[in-house]
Amino acid sequence: MANPISRTAYYTLGVRAWDAALPKPVCGDSYASLFMNDDAQTIWREFKDESRANASNSSRHAIIDSQLQDALDLNPASLVLIIGAGFDTRAFRLKGGNWVEVDESPIIDLKESKLPASSAPNQLTRLSIDFDNESLLQKLSPYATEENTHVVIEGVLMYINQERRLSLLKTLQKTFPRHNIYCDLMRESFFERYSKKLHEKIVGLGASFTDLKEQPENLFLENGYSVSSCTSVPLFAARHANLDVPAFMVQFFLKTLRNGYCIWRFRFPS
Repeated sequence: MANPISRTAYYTLGVRAWDAALPKPVCGDSYASLFMNDDAQTIWREFKDESRANASNSSRHAIIDSQLQDALDLNPASLVLIIGAGFDTRAFRLKGGNWVEVDESPIIDLKESKLPASSAPNQLTRLSIDFDNESLLQKLSPYATEENTHVVIEGVLMYINQERRLSLLKTLQKTFPRHNIYCDLMRESFFERYSKKLHEKIVGLGASFTDLKEQPENLFLENGYSVSSCTSVPLFAARHANLDVPAFMVQFFLKTLRNGYCIWRFRFPS
């Protein structure tokens, strides 16, 4: 898996496999264990003791699951695009949707060998791309539509710089004139206070957080988006994922924790 950012997909995969084995899973991705090969197991061993981060990762996935399912209940034929899909299995777990997953070829090839797109209960297409050398705009052009589209960008934006983030938004706007983005955004203050230890392990995978901003949502607001919702990942985790901080503490006293890492849903055009 040449792309260092793609290696982090093994960590989040390990989180979901761990979560699915719990007596009361948060997101319940029962397919995750299919991909837990030796590489995944090795990476997971490095992260399995990061209880807060793991609770947050399973929670962020569950939040997006719920929001997408609500949208698909209203329009089951909607196009759902997942950028940097990793080992996402929502096309198998959620009801409805015409799904397109985009990621580096090693991940796509492994997913196809273990869980072929043709076996999904919903329509699913997987697209391989070399993000550094191929045009995402060209890859997505066959799927361009005027219909309302749902775009998931989970666990990706903190690894790319502001210029690439903006380029991604412009690509989506050209290809899907009406769309909703579901993404996780981390504030710089949250990183400084809560994420440095985890980040050291991520650096060990060859990846790194970059260009963190205190108001990362401004990139969207300044480029034609409006906010549909903002959901605190730590607060959700405290309520549902056995985070070792009481929910009332997160809600009323720990502002940097509560507001520092959230699932944002943006709508374009505003």
